[in-house]
Amino acid sequence: MSAPDPAQVAAARVEELLAGLRASPDPRAATAAEELTGCLVQLYGEGLARIVERLGPERTAGLCADPLVESLLLVHDLHPQDTGTRVRRAVERFPAYVEGFTAEVDAAGVAHLSLTAGPACGSSRDALKTEVAEAVRAAAPELTGLRVRVSAAPPLLRISMRPGLA
Repeated sequence: MSAPDPAQVAAARVEELLAGLRASPDPRAATAAEELTGCLVQLYGEGLARIVERLGPERTAGLCADPLVESLLLVHDLHPQDTGTRVRRAVERFPAYVEGFTAEVDAAGVAHLSLTAGPACGSSRDALKTEVAEAVRAAAPELTGLRVRVSAAPPLLRISMRPGLA
C-alpha cells in the first residue's frame, strides 16, 4: 500500500476547512477564508509564472510529466503546450484501443474527436469514448465542449489458400 499523496491530502484538508467555515453561523468567516484562499492561489500563480519564464517552454514541458505540476500550470494558464496539442497527447495515451484519430479544437473552444477503435479494443465503443473524454477533459480543462465520435476499424480480410492447394 502506497503512502497518500501529500498534495491530495492538503487539497482535501483545504476543502474540509472551507466547508466548515461555510457552515459557520458567521458568514464573514467563510467569505474571508475564500478571499484568503484566492489571494494565496494568485500569489503562488505569480511565483509559478516567474519560474516558467526563467525555465522557458522546453524545460517547463518536462515538468508536465508530473500530474500535479501539470495541473498547477493549467490552473494558472502557464502550460507550455497549446490546447490542441494537449488534446492530441491525451488521445495518444490509448494506443492499444485507438487505431487512428483526428482531433481539432474550434474557435469556440470545442474539441472534435473522431476515433477509430482498434481491433484490440475489447471494451465497447461507449466505454472507450468515456475514457478518452475523461483524459481529454483532464488534459484541457479550458475546453468549452467536447464531441467524440468512435467508429470501428474495418474488419481484417481473411486470406486463405484456394481449396485444393493446401
